[in-house]
Amino acid sequence: MSEERLKAWGYFHDWCLDSVTVGPNAEPRELTLGLYVGNRRAAITFSGVTCVSVEHFGLLNIVYGIHIVPPADSKYARASAVLERGERLSHRKAALLAFVYSTLGAEIAIECDSVVAQEVE
Repeated sequence: MSEERLKAWGYFHDWCLDSVTVGPNAEPRELTLGLYVGNRRAAITFSGVTCVSVEHFGLLNIVYGIHIVPPADSKYARASAVLERGERLSHRKAALLAFVYSTLGAEIAIECDSVVAQEVE
């Protein structure tokens, strides 16, 4: 998923994050975030995850925005600093750095190869 696709979802601004699911402990690793707003529900799956860091996860987690952060972005240093606090489970570096910015609660840095979002019933 590109930044444009995240934009089509409104960057998930004001959606609530209520689940974090990890796939099997084998390459390629997956991480899925479950979100909702009103009666809508979405799942965002990050594939080819090589490193992740979750900070401040609480009982209420309101997303400010989910973005792909390229190295040229002024916010890259902050996202990288959060990611470095995570545990790297692979020697390779994945293609993308995604960051879940928080209004309240969880902030998440995810190094991955691809991102897909889908509406869930």
